Amino acid sequence: MSEIEKFTPWRQRKILTDIADTGAAALNTAEGAAFIEQLYKHLSPSLSAVAKSWGYHVDDDEIVNMIIERVLSTRNDSDKCPVRYAAGADDPWGYLWQCARRWAQEMWGTRGLPLEYAEFTGYEPFRENESTEDGTTLKEVVDSTLAILAQVIDPKHVEAVSELLWWIAINPPQRLSYEVDDRVAAHRHCPSLTIEQVVAVIKIARGSRHRTEETSLFGQFLKNAEFRFSDSGSHTRALTHFKNAFRAGERGSLALTEWI
Repeated sequence: MSEIEKFTPWRQRKILTDIADTGAAALNTAEGAAFIEQLYKHLSPSLSAVAKSWGYHVDDDEIVNMIIERVLSTRNDSDKCPVRYAAGADDPWGYLWQCARRWAQEMWGTRGLPLEYAEFTGYEPFRENESTEDGTTLKEVVDSTLAILAQVIDPKHVEAVSELLWWIAINPPQRLSYEVDDRVAAHRHCPSLTIEQVVAVIKIARGSRHRTEETSLFGQFLKNAEFRFSDSGSHTRALTHFKNAFRAGERGSLALTEWI
C-alpha cells in the first residue's frame, strides 16, 4: 500500500475553501476523495486514540463520517463556519483537528480522569456526567487554564498549547518512574513545541512535584471554577516561572531522540 502524503498547507486551504463554498460537491471530486483519505490517515488515528482514552472504541469509518457530517452541516453557519475558519488558519489541519475533537466530545463525552491522577495532583478527579461541587467540568478546567497561559505566550503557540493541555487532561500521569515516557508521549502528540516547552506546560497544568496543590492550575480549577491565580502567591510565582521557561524553551530541541 503506498504512503499517503500529508497535504501541504496550501492544498489543505484549497480543499477546505472548496468545501465551504460548494459543500458535498467538493467531496465528489478527485481532490475531495483525496481529502477523505487524509482524514483516514492523518486525523482518524489520533482521534481514535483520544476516544479510547475517554473509554470508547470508535472505528475509523465512524470518525471520518462524523467529521464530514459536521463539516457539511456547519458550513452555512454565517457566524462561524468551522471549515472556512480552518481554511484561513495558520495551521488548517490543526484547526480542523481541534474542531473534530470538540465534535467527538459532544458525541461521546469523556469518562474523566482515573483515580490514579490523585497520587500526583493532590485532588480527586471526576468521571463522565459528574462534576465538582460547584459544577466544574473538564472542559472548563482546560479552557480556564489556557486562558491564563495564553496571556504570557506567543499567540502562534496557543493552538499547540491547547492541544497539549487536552492531552494532559485526558492522559493521567504514570508512576514517577515512567515520568520521562509520559513526557515523551506528550511531545509526540504536540511535536511543534520544544522539549522545554512541553515540560513547562506539563508542570503548570499538573503542578511541580512535591508542591502540586500550590502550583497546579488544573487542580485549582477543579476545586473552584472561579479561582483567580492572582489571589495565590504560589500560583503567581508558578506562572512567572512557566512564562520564563516557555520563552527560553523557544530555542530548544524538537527532536524526540533528545529525551533519551
